Amino acid sequence: MMQNKRFGFTLVEILVVIAIISILSGVIYASFGDARADSRDKVRKTDMKQLSLALELYKSQFGVYPEAGCGATTGWVGPGPGSVYPGCAEYIVDLAPEFISELPVDPNQSNDPDSGYLYRVSAARDSYKVLVWRTVESNLITDYADPFARCPRSFGSSWCGAIPESTTYAIYSRGQEAN
Repeated sequence: MMQNKRFGFTLVEILVVIAIISILSGVIYASFGDARADSRDKVRKTDMKQLSLALELYKSQFGVYPEAGCGATTGWVGPGPGSVYPGCAEYIVDLAPEFISELPVDPNQSNDPDSGYLYRVSAARDSYKVLVWRTVESNLITDYADPFARCPRSFGSSWCGAIPESTTYAIYSRGQEAN
């Protein structure tokens, strides 16, 4: 009597294994996507802290904050398209490499063409504001208690709106809070 021995896998078994692996890899990929967005936001916050320190060091040495780059005298300047000179690599004059190794750019600049790092200095160069404009992905600003919350002055005598801009980080010197 011969016994019928079966070796190998059926097509259905192989398809079930492939489906399970696909589902697991999709879940893992989504988790890594959130982690990458969170890490980019942490890079942005670190960049802002480093810029703030570098700007204060510059002021302590020269008595004023550095000029805006690319020949700008008014408005926002930076590598982001929100700038009056988009693509301006040296958006803060003479800050790098003496006070900061290099001027930061957004870690996900290709995410949105209307986003990026922006710098603005007053005419007297006694106050500044730096924005990470519309690039925040996961660590959103939820209230004005956040040290990176931006408080833009609206027209008239009112200052901040009820809700801060959630996708913009800001640092500024005294005197630039409302600009």
